[in-house]
Amino acid sequence: MYKLFWAPGTAAMAPQAVLEEIGAAYEMVKLDIAAREHEQAEYKKLNPNGRIPTLVDGDFVIFETAAICQYLSDRHPEANLAPPLGSHARGRHYQWLTFMTNTVQVAFIDWFHPDWTFADAGQQAALKGAAEEKLYRAFQVLDDGIGSHRWVTGEQFTTCDIYLTMLARWSRFLARPMWQGRNIRRVVGATHIRPAFQRMMQKQGIAWAENWPQA
Repeated sequence: MYKLFWAPGTAAMAPQAVLEEIGAAYEMVKLDIAAREHEQAEYKKLNPNGRIPTLVDGDFVIFETAAICQYLSDRHPEANLAPPLGSHARGRHYQWLTFMTNTVQVAFIDWFHPDWTFADAGQQAALKGAAEEKLYRAFQVLDDGIGSHRWVTGEQFTTCDIYLTMLARWSRFLARPMWQGRNIRRVVGATHIRPAFQRMMQKQGIAWAENWPQA
């Protein structure tokens, strides 16, 4: 059985949704962020960065959200959550998963937590503003990249769609949420209503974005 260390609404959303899509048995270990449990020595033995999530698979421990998602999809090929190895779609899958974690997620960290970089309030505000502009540019790149495809990588639903939907929920706090892009809105709209994603939200005790555009 897998063991997922998580906290509500964090980057643990994506791997938990992947676990739900796979249908694998897993144990949820909730971390209290307010009590800074993720920074305690016991947890740092698993994840030296003190970040969430972490996945334990027997004696194997893996952290970094995108890596966990890819690991699970590779461990369970029957779930078809990644395109075939060696295909162009697989290359596209790697591209967008890397872009979302290396560019979009990093900008979100600066937007949500400018205090992690600067102590000065003015510098924090400047970093937050710059991060927001980076996010808007990245959203446009994603929207253009999806184009007329049914899903992020093409015609196959993958972990990229789950990852995109997690990030879209985070964007609900921005003046221009990610789903203002019509292609992103189409993919995210089809993903967040999937039973697996709904089960993940129910188990985490979180709701979808209240400002999601109504039909």
